[in-house]
Parts: sequence; structure tokens; C-alpha cells
Amino acid sequence: MTKGQLEELQKLSTKDKLKVVQFLWDEIAEEQSNQKIPVSHKRILDARLKAMKSGEAKFVSWSEIQRKYK
Repeated sequence: MTKGQLEELQKLSTKDKLKVVQFLWDEIAEEQSNQKIPVSHKRILDARLKAMKSGEAKFVSWSEIQRKYK
């Protein structure tokens, strides 16, 4: 994207900027949905789902995470 194109985007109203962002986000999501998940990733996700369903998974609140990494 050129500097001129970026400057044109900056001139848009907030409403139009949001339309552009939504359009781009939808396009990215569609591109991503067409990609296949690697088998190794699927196995990890399946294991995590199983742990959640069985009650083995442990969850931490967002405030606990924030305290840990301050």
C-alpha cells in the first residue's frame, strides 16, 4: 500500500473507515477459513476440548494472569 493510499484512507469518515475495516476483516476471515488445520494442531485442540468436557481443564481468571505477568 502506498503512502498516498494510506493518506486517502485517513481522509475517510469514521463510519467509512469502519466499513473498510469490516470488509478487510471479513476477507481475512474467509481466507483463513479456507486453510486446513494441521493434524498436530487438531490433536492439541481435541485434547484440550476433552479436558474441558471432563472437568480436567483448569482455568485462571484474567486478573490472576495480569498479576502473574506484572
